[in-house]
Amino acid sequence: MTGTRVASASATGNPWVWALARIGFHAYIVFSMATVVGGFLTAPIVSYLFFGTWRFWRYLDLSWKLYVHGLHMAWRVLTDEQTAFMFDVPLLSPPHSKPDPALAQLNPRWEHGTSCGTCTRCCGTVVRCPILDARTGLCRGYESFFWRFFNCGRFPSAQREIAYYGCPKWEIKPGAEPIPWPGQDPVPAVRRMAQLD
Repeated sequence: MTGTRVASASATGNPWVWALARIGFHAYIVFSMATVVGGFLTAPIVSYLFFGTWRFWRYLDLSWKLYVHGLHMAWRVLTDEQTAFMFDVPLLSPPHSKPDPALAQLNPRWEHGTSCGTCTRCCGTVVRCPILDARTGLCRGYESFFWRFFNCGRFPSAQREIAYYGCPKWEIKPGAEPIPWPGQDPVPAVRRMAQLD
């Protein structure tokens, strides 16, 4: 992926920077969706956040698809309990590019090594993500801000995510519990995960 990445933070970085980045992202997305034209007028920012590059003209064909998909996903998250996990990323948690090894492991029945092959199974079939390249079956937003700071880069972090996407590659380790991040009360987080799993 070309372009500069937002905050190449590690788990030892500043949790408040991660929180401000997520809050800023949410505010920008609300502005873009509410004004309809906000995202189009600031296309380089959208391109940077979702694709990791300022070269927005490469993704102009996805503009309306991203907007409609955003509305659709917001509606699903607000009205369907099964998709509520999409907002489970704690504000103070570090960005991820892979699952937390303390929580997830490869399913022993998975025969394809560490690769998923393509992203089509989850992102093409279940959520029909417009960032998925239909020709190659790969994510065009891999390692972007959105990928790392939200659910994509940390998938899976709970059994309900694996079940929702029907993912045969991963399983949550027996007895694994989410690690609370600074400022997060661990008891409600663990209880919430137990109730949803």
